[in-house]
Amino acid sequence: MTVQQGFKSLAESNPNFSNQSVQDAITDTNTGFVIKNKTLHYLVDVNSTLTDIQKDSLRASLNIQSYLNIGRYLQDLDNHTFKLLDGSLGEVTANDTTTPTFLEHLGAVDSIQGAYLTLYGSEASTANKGVDDHYGTLRGILNANLVEVKGAVQAITASTLAEDTDFQIATQNILDFINALGDSTTFDSSTFNSLLSAFESAANNFDTTLSTTPYLSQKNTLVAQRTIIQEQIDREVTNLGSIRTYSQSLTNLISFQTLATDSTMRDLLAKTAQTQAWKDYFNNYQHRFEQQNPIYNNTMSDSAIEEIVNMAMRLKGLPDVKDYVDLVSVARKALRDVRLKNKINDSGKTVAMIIKEACEKLALSTAGMDVYGQSEILLANLNNYDKEIIRQELAVHQQVNTLS
Repeated sequence: MTVQQGFKSLAESNPNFSNQSVQDAITDTNTGFVIKNKTLHYLVDVNSTLTDIQKDSLRASLNIQSYLNIGRYLQDLDNHTFKLLDGSLGEVTANDTTTPTFLEHLGAVDSIQGAYLTLYGSEASTANKGVDDHYGTLRGILNANLVEVKGAVQAITASTLAEDTDFQIATQNILDFINALGDSTTFDSSTFNSLLSAFESAANNFDTTLSTTPYLSQKNTLVAQRTIIQEQIDREVTNLGSIRTYSQSLTNLISFQTLATDSTMRDLLAKTAQTQAWKDYFNNYQHRFEQQNPIYNNTMSDSAIEEIVNMAMRLKGLPDVKDYVDLVSVARKALRDVRLKNKINDSGKTVAMIIKEACEKLALSTAGMDVYGQSEILLANLNNYDKEIIRQELAVHQQVNTLS
C-alpha cells in the first residue's frame, strides 16, 4: 500500500537529483589552508597542459603529509557523489555494457537488503552492504566528519602559525605556476621541480609543528577524519563496482532455496553439489520441514515459551489423566508412555502391579507408599514427561527455523 497524497504532483515533476547538499557541506569545510589546497587540486584535475606523469608527480608532493591534503578528498567527495547519481560507478563487463543508472542501483540495493535478511537473518549493513555502504556519502553521513575537519582547521588557523603561512605560500606558488601555463612549450621542469620540493619542505615543517602540544589534538582529528572519509568513499566504489554480481549471487541463493520444495529437485541438487553444507541442506530438508509446527512460532522469551507449551498441551488434550485416584487410567497411561513401552506389559497383572512396576522402571521413590501414593507420584511424572516432549518439539522447531 502506497501513499497517494502528493503522488500526482511527484509524477508531474522532475526530481532533479543532485549532490548539492554534499557540495554545501564541502564548501563549509573549505577554510584556512584548505582553500588553496582544494583549488590547486581542481586546477590540476582540469589542466590540459600537464602530462599525466607531471600530474602524478604533483599529486604525490601534495600528499607528502596526507592528512593536510584535505582539498584532495573534498574534491574526490564532490566527484564521487556526482558519479553516484549518474551511475558511472556501476558494474559493467565486456559482455554487458548496458550503462547503469541511479534507479537501477537503488533497486539493486533495495533487493540486497531484503535478500540478505532472508539468507543470513541480519541486516545487510552488518556485512558492509547496507544502503549507507552504497550511498552514505550522498545521504550526508560524512557531514559530521566534515564539521570535525573544519573545526580542527579553524583552530590551527586561529594560532597564526608561521608554518601555516609558509605552507600556504608554497601552495600559492604552485597555483601561480599552473595558472601561468600556456601550452606544453612553456612548461619549465626545473621551476616545477623546485616548487614541489619547496612545498614538501613546507608541509613537513607544518607537520612537525602540528605534532607538538597544543596542536597534536587537531592533527589527530585531521588524520582520523581523513581515514573515515576515504574509507567510506572506497567502500561505496567497491560495492557499486560489483553490485550486479553481488545482487545476482543473493538472488541465485534464494532461487536454489525455493527449489527445495520439490523432492526430485532436492535429490538432484544434493547429488550434484560438492559442498557439504549444500548436501546437508537438501538431504535433510524434508525431515527438518516436518519438524516445524506453526503453533511454536514467535517464542522469544521464557514466558512466551511457557505459554506456547501450555497451549500445545491443551491442543493435544493433555494432561489426558488428571486424577491419580483413577488407578485404571493411570495404569493405561503408563503403558502408553514411550519410556515404558517394551519394558512392562499388562499380561496377568493387576492395576496395582502395573503402577508399582512403572514406578520402579522410572526409578521413582515410593518407599512406604500405598497404591494411591504410588499412583500420585507416577501420574505427576507421566504428565511432566508429556510437557517435556512438547518442550523438545519446540526446541527442534526453533532449531530448524534458526538460520545457520
